[in-house]
Formats: sequence, structure tokens, C-alpha cells
Amino acid sequence: MAQQHFHGAGTYAPGSYHSDGLLGSELQVDLPCKTDTYTSNIYGEELRERPEVLAAAAWPIAASKWFYKDELEFQLVCNNALSKLPLRACVAPDLDVGSLLDQISKQRKDDQQKTFSEPELSRFSIVCQMESTEPKGNGMIVVRFNVQGSFLQMQIQFSDKRFHPKEAENLARMLQGILQQLNKSSSRSTLLTELNLITSENLVHTMVHQIALNHPDFPAVCAWDGSLTYKELVDLSTRLALGLARKGVDRGVVVPLYFEKSLWMPVAILAVLKAGGVFLQLANSIPKGRIEAILNTGNSPFALVGNSTPAWMGDIVPTLTVEDLMSLAESTDPPLPDCSGNQDAVQLFTSGSTGIPKGIVWTHTVLATNCEEIMRKQSFGPGIRQFQTASYEFDVSMMESIAILISGGCLCIPQENDGVHCSPQALEALQANSVYLTPTLARKLDPDSVPSLKYLALEGEVLPKDIVSKFDKRLTMYNFYGPAECPHVAACTIDPDSFETGFAGATSVCLRWIVDPHNHNNLLPDGAIGELLVEGPILMDRYICDDPDVAAFVTPTWLCQGFGQFSGRQGRLFKTGDLVRCKPDGGLVILGRKDSQVQIGGERVELTEVEHHVRKFLQGRAGVVAEMVTPIAGLKPVLAAFIAIGDEIYLPLGARLQALTAGINEKLAQHVPRTFIPEVYIPVDAIPMTAAGKTDRKALRKIGGSMTLDEISRLQEPRLAN
Repeated sequence: MAQQHFHGAGTYAPGSYHSDGLLGSELQVDLPCKTDTYTSNIYGEELRERPEVLAAAAWPIAASKWFYKDELEFQLVCNNALSKLPLRACVAPDLDVGSLLDQISKQRKDDQQKTFSEPELSRFSIVCQMESTEPKGNGMIVVRFNVQGSFLQMQIQFSDKRFHPKEAENLARMLQGILQQLNKSSSRSTLLTELNLITSENLVHTMVHQIALNHPDFPAVCAWDGSLTYKELVDLSTRLALGLARKGVDRGVVVPLYFEKSLWMPVAILAVLKAGGVFLQLANSIPKGRIEAILNTGNSPFALVGNSTPAWMGDIVPTLTVEDLMSLAESTDPPLPDCSGNQDAVQLFTSGSTGIPKGIVWTHTVLATNCEEIMRKQSFGPGIRQFQTASYEFDVSMMESIAILISGGCLCIPQENDGVHCSPQALEALQANSVYLTPTLARKLDPDSVPSLKYLALEGEVLPKDIVSKFDKRLTMYNFYGPAECPHVAACTIDPDSFETGFAGATSVCLRWIVDPHNHNNLLPDGAIGELLVEGPILMDRYICDDPDVAAFVTPTWLCQGFGQFSGRQGRLFKTGDLVRCKPDGGLVILGRKDSQVQIGGERVELTEVEHHVRKFLQGRAGVVAEMVTPIAGLKPVLAAFIAIGDEIYLPLGARLQALTAGINEKLAQHVPRTFIPEVYIPVDAIPMTAAGKTDRKALRKIGGSMTLDEISRLQEPRLAN
């Protein structure tokens, strides 16, 4: 059976029971036939009970539910097979956690052999013999435990063929969740029936730690300023986390991270999460005024910064470097706090409708859920080398970084300018084989210039078919869709033969609804064009301030009242502002922003559709963006097509525009309504982009608004005279 990619907090690794690296060779509990193994761990928590008591109490709870048995017999095996303690547990519905722990402790103390009398038991196993229906399976399950400092590592081996690998993974996850709950001091009075048996509190820093335990020498980060293995990444981030804790970072404390592109950013992210804090990425390209506006929304005690940070940053917030904090860490520091899925993990800021940055909060669950979905959909894992292009201020930069690191892949970090512009030379130098790009950036990339590139993920804008056609089947391509409030709504692996502009695939970890764009209380059937509403665990927790956009969260009347065979319920749905159409197979086609529709002559016109047709008749020779612009002294806005004609100097501006657009309106008139034909064409050297790599439409409107009608008309004369 082939090695699987890493998924979640544990790693299913068939056949890895031959390795003695996890628990050493002293634990010899032999299974009589071939076994499979699942490894997991409980990390970052102080063990409040003896580990063997916790394990011996957690196993019967999990096994009783899995096998539908109230009484279970099993053995607790010490470091060598000669030391065994038979145990019996009765899991009664009215039993509480404290009583079960006491029951196990008493049996341990009553052991006449005093097998487990040593003060610290670091390695032990639970052996359970279950009835097997398989002729080749003996029904034996061995759960091995290894205590290392403040975490308990667990490895399940099973020999019964009735266990599908995914079932073994589910059993291990359930046992892991029960162990975590039993270890909480507040749980002793909790009834066993009240324990949560299905937990999804995967934390990204524990997932990365798991990779380091199993594959310490795998490459984790390959950056222009150095490289790190997974062991080095975890060791550095833990040491930095201890330094952060000494400076007061704990649950809910926001730590701004201000670095140029560097290997220290992923180290800092993991460190803040381990310390229990909330990280806020800041790019060094963000203007001072915007950083002030962002940091004024909170009360961060300090910012963690790189060595090239400008002096003015210290005027906004106290600053500390990695070296400052590393020097504070001591081996005698107390254990780092445990985290839960509902704790804040991330703050990020996007453009607000008021002009003030809009702050968004993700919990650990939101962060982990979105990153795990990206990992699965893009098949991240060992051997994938992800080139980081996005600016640190945008959600996609943290998503691509964390998704690759929880999978066992390698994050490739170029220098700042090389990343933003997706330099082919930097891609090749880092031997990156995977990259995230906006369609605008992808249009500029020559696939022949990056032979190492195998995987291309597109996000951030509606994906036009001509981009897909450009790369055809040279690369495996993915299309991802989701705003910062719910980053991973839909995804698909692109089939160039059947792809249509805007297709983003089906949703997987959220519910989607399509409503009337003018009234979210009117639900629309699949196939109709409407606004997309999203609900589920990928959805952000909240906005930071009382933002007017809080109206984006709604509970529609049709959801409360119910419809058809569905009864009413409450819900928290996010209005994306995006127009979509749902195909019969459930896939979403993203048509553009609700507010990118304009009215021309009383008819609705989608600007992206105008761009599509103009681009088609230019035969891909230039970039095209359609916008409504109001020239100086103009009485009304006009539909303009901005054409990126390059900066060649051998032809005048008007002549270059003429060469590209000659006869184009006549061709358009044969295919689209009159209202879809641009009134004016405005040449630009290149389509301006935002820091996120998206088309800067605001800049284009400003260009058009700075020109007079006469100036625009003169640019049209050569074309009109043709």
C-alpha cells in the first residue's frame, strides 16, 4: 500500500509498525499478522493525571462506543512484555470522568506485582483482544504511548482486516479527543455520556509538530535567507513561543508580525499560536498610515519585527526582534498553554467600504478547517514545493503557507519583489513546483520559462477561459474561490477541455445558498443567477469593530420558517456580494461582483463579459479591463475599455491603440448588444495591480477621470477614421 499524504493531527502510515523510532525497541507487543498503524499526539498540554491512568480511562470510553460494549477487559503493558496489568472497566451511562479515573487508579495501586510503581512511566501500551469475524484477523489492537515532556504521543496498531484505514484514523481521532477532555481539570464531574466523541479541534501548530515527530528531516522551509527542516522549524518556533510567553503573550493577545519575505514569518506564526496568542501579518509594503489605522483597532503590547524594519514602526507600537525573544526563553519555562478550536488565532484586514481597514477574526477551527481543505483539494504533501507569491497582508499568504506545512511539503519563500511578480528565475532557483496566482499574474507567466512548475492554483478573481487555454494541459490547474470572511468556499481541478469562464467547483465544508441579489429573503432555485450566501465552519468568527458591513451576516426568513420538507432553524449566513450560478452537478460558476454590474441604457451590463469579448477579438495580444469612467467636465459616465499596449516607443500612443483596436467595434456588434460595446478605448502601458495581485480598478477609474473629453476623443480618432 502506498504511503499516504498527511491529513489532520495524525498521520496514517500503513506498514510503519516496522519502525522502532517512535517508541524505541523496548516495547515488544507482537501482533501475529501484518498490521497497519496510525500515529497521533496530544501536544502542548500539562498532563494533570498519570499518563497511563489517562490512557487506561480513555480507551474503554472510546472502545465501548466503537464496539457497543459496556464492559471491557484489556491489558496495560509496561516497557517490557513481562510487566502486564489486566484491567477491567465498566462504562456505565451515569459514571462521571472522576469516578472512572479513580476506578483505574485503584486497580493500578492494587496490583500485587507493583508493576507500575516507578514514579515516571514514559512508555507503555494498551492491548485489547476483540472478537474478529475475519479468518485472517485476530482482532488484536495495540495502542502504544510515549510521554515526552508536556505531550503524550499515541500510536495505534491493528491487525483485523475489518478495520479500513480511514476507520482506524477515526478511532484514533476519537481516542485523541477523549484523552484531551479527560486531561482537563474541569472535566472530573462531567458524565461520560456528555463527552464529545467527535472532535474537530485540529490545531495547525500541533499538525506541524506531528510532521516533525514522524519526519524531522523533511524540508519545511526553503527561503532566500535560509532553509529549515521540520524539526528545526518546530524547535525554533517553540523557543520563540517561550520568549513570547515571558513577554506576556497568552490567550487572545494580538501580536503583529512585520517582516519582509523571510523564513522567520512561518516560525513567528507557529510561535504566536503555540503561546496562545493571535497573529496579525503585516507586509513591509503597507504604508505607515494604513498600519497606524490597523493597529489603532487593538491594543497589542508589541510587534514582532524583522531586522530591516523602519524606525517609524517603533513610533506606532513597541517592537521586539526574534533575537530579543529567543534570548528570554529558558528550558525551565512552564509548559505552553493548551488551545481550543474556539480561541482566536488570526486577525487580518481588508479594504472596508468606509475607507477604514476592515478587521476580521479567525478562530483556530476556522484557520485549520480552511487550510486542511486546501491541502486536500490540491493534494499537498511531501514532494510539493509551494512558491509563496502573495503579500503578507492578504489571507492567501497565510493559507498557502500553513496548508503546505501541515501536509509535510516545503514552503519556498523568495525575496519580496521576486514573489510579488512571480519571477520565473526565483521559481527555478527554489525548485518550486506549485504556485498560487491571480489570473492577472498568470496571464503574464510564460509556462516555458518555468519547467519545474507542475501545479498552478488560481484565485482572487473570476478565472477566464483564455487563461486556462494558455496553460492547457502543461500543468495541473486548480481554481479556488472564497473571500477573506470564508476563504475556502469552493475549489476544482480544472479540465481544460470542459472549463467555462468562472467555474469554481463545488462546495465541500460549507452550505451555500443562492438568493435574489436585491433581497436575501428570496431564495432562488439552482440555475438562476443570484447572490451567494455561505454558512459553516469556514466562516470567520467576527469583525473586530462595529463595522457597517456587519449587515453582511443575515438570518433569512426562509431559513427561519423552513421550506418544503425542511423545518425552520436559525443560522448565520454571510452575504458574499458575488453573483453565481449553480450547475446541475452542484458546481458554482462565479460571474463577478454584484456591484460590477452597471446600467447602460436601462440594461444591466456585466463588465467582465465586456472584457471577455474585447479580449477575444484582440486575440490575447493585450490586457483588457472594462470600467465606467467620468471624464473631466463629462455629464455622464461612459463605458471604457482600458487596453494594456506596452511601452514601446517606436509608435505614438494613438497609433499603437489603432493597431490593436482597428475594426473591433464592428466585430463586437456582430456578437453582443450595443450596450456591451465600449464607447472609448484608453491605452495604458500595463494594467495596474493591487498589492494582492488583483486588477486595480480604482486606479483605472482615476486615470479615466483625469482626462478630458477632448483628450479621450483624440485617442479614438485614428481608430474611428479607419
